[in-house]
Amino acid sequence: WVCTQSLDLPRIKAPLKEWEKQGLLTFVDDAEISPDIICSWIADQAIKYNLSKLALDNFRYALVKKSLKTIGFDYKDHKNVKLVRPSDVMIVEPVIKSCFINHKFAWGDNPLMRWAVNNTKKVRSGRKEGEDTGNYYYAKIEAKSRKTDPFMALVAAMTIEGELGDGDSTYDDLPVIVC
Repeated sequence: WVCTQSLDLPRIKAPLKEWEKQGLLTFVDDAEISPDIICSWIADQAIKYNLSKLALDNFRYALVKKSLKTIGFDYKDHKNVKLVRPSDVMIVEPVIKSCFINHKFAWGDNPLMRWAVNNTKKVRSGRKEGEDTGNYYYAKIEAKSRKTDPFMALVAAMTIEGELGDGDSTYDDLPVIVC
């Protein structure tokens, strides 16, 4: 979603209207995205993909908690929401790196996803004089005009990937598309 009333919108250098025509994004005439819009989309995806658990930024949960609960997702009662913390991202960073190196991510010809990935940088965490934790987190290359939300959703999802089990893939016979 893209907010038409966002103060950042004029700074974004991306063909958003073209991506809307391709069905990759939706413009919302507001200053922020309503939790109900997000949760309506999640409810549709939950049916389509049989979603049993969500992962999202710990600090965003307060904004969507009530709407998520109406569609059956709740951190406290249903325990089917993972609140992702920076330490969770640090744990999955090597896995994400491996997935990129081995071409395990495939999202087809999706310029919006490529844009979001390319707007992201890996930052070393906890680096002080004489001290290096070896941990990393992801950040925007530039804070205002570079959006990373699709990539960060992927990162959040990777924190619960281990809970999915070893189910059969319906995509085993498809070639991997390198993005």
